[in-house]
Amino acid sequence: MIKTNNKGITIISLLVYIIVMTVVIGTISGVMKYFYKNTNEVTLSSDTAEQYSRFVAYITDDINSRKN
Repeated sequence: MIKTNNKGITIISLLVYIIVMTVVIGTISGVMKYFYKNTNEVTLSSDTAEQYSRFVAYITDDINSRKN
């Protein structure tokens, strides 16, 4: 009967598992960091209402100034 030694295989598989999990966690954290950074850029500023009002006033003046 031939005995097999599985200790080396389990240590290697454990090391591969740790390396793969480190890469996966690093990739996920990088993607999350990118999206969280972009959420701050998407947040509307406090003067958005003022800009919208100015835009509507400009469009209204333009429409009213035309002699149709």
